Amino acid sequence: MSGIIVTELRDRDRARWAALWRGYLDFYETSLSDDIYALTWQRLMAPDGAIRGFGARLDRPDAPLAGIAHYLFHDHAWSPKPVCYLQDLFVDAAVRVTGCGRALIERVAAAARERDCLRLYWTTKEDNATARLLYDRLARFNGFIRYDYALG
Repeated sequence: MSGIIVTELRDRDRARWAALWRGYLDFYETSLSDDIYALTWQRLMAPDGAIRGFGARLDRPDAPLAGIAHYLFHDHAWSPKPVCYLQDLFVDAAVRVTGCGRALIERVAAAARERDCLRLYWTTKEDNATARLLYDRLARFNGFIRYDYALG
């Protein structure tokens, strides 16, 4: 393997993206309708859309996706600078530990720096030991716990 290439998502990536995102959602015991897949893909493909995405590819820029990352920028009440939220990160189990996850995080971090963000952050399940091995090497756990208040 010669390397990992991270690119923006492309129209031709849709089927592989959907398979990877389905794997991510399965891990989090979540299922979404086909309408949500279509809407999310539309948002990812929109120029300057609120939700953005990258794909990791092995060896070649035209290779199929091996991993995906979704991220977004938002304002922060404590700073004039925006922050960047890494919403979804998933790497095909067959190629984990190749550096795809790290490469995707680093590419999102570069996008956040380009936007002059205050910080990049993400969440994960407390028991997601495999991912946390990587996260603990790249970032600092700040002790916060996330709560979700259902609105519907």
